[in-house]
Amino acid sequence: MSPTHTGALLLKCVGKLPARESLAGPLTELAVECVPLVVGIAAHAALEGDEACLYLYTREFGVLSPALLSRAPERARSMPAFAGVAIAAARLSPMCDCPGASRNETSAFHYVVETDVDDDANDADLNAWYDTEHMPGLAACPGTVRARRFRNPDSSPRYHACYDLVTKETLGSPRWLAVRNSAWSDRVRPHFRNTRRTMFRRLFHVEL
Repeated sequence: MSPTHTGALLLKCVGKLPARESLAGPLTELAVECVPLVVGIAAHAALEGDEACLYLYTREFGVLSPALLSRAPERARSMPAFAGVAIAAARLSPMCDCPGASRNETSAFHYVVETDVDDDANDADLNAWYDTEHMPGLAACPGTVRARRFRNPDSSPRYHACYDLVTKETLGSPRWLAVRNSAWSDRVRPHFRNTRRTMFRRLFHVEL
């Protein structure tokens, strides 16, 4: 995705979606209809279960009104491609965007870490750790195409970090594990709450 993607409407889907060839058209239609200043879409399906995450990117996060959290899923449910699929929406405000060591390669996987922090006293430390050590460190690992982090201003989990990877084995590489096991990481991670980690298979991304 290009640097102009400064915000996104995320649709979390649970249920059977059509094949990617049949999903790109309806998702594009939904994005153009519902998201102001839309610049792209991306779709990812979980390796386990029937969960998917669909990103509708916009040039300006500020144009994503809270009303979209109900309007976009309602419109999606009226489309045959989303029949029988449970859909929840979240607005994502950009916080950090790091090009990866493998930025010139194509990502096949999309790893997402969602989390809250236990209290406001630890929030500043978590954000400093993420933006100055953790995300740049993981972005620098071979196999990482791009590392990004967003804030969800409306609901839990508050933070949404995502990594575009060439291979899912990047997570177990010595470089990746070294970044995760730093002293600062050991101090911050016990304050995570409501944490979800999901590996997705990339279906497609389309620039609009």
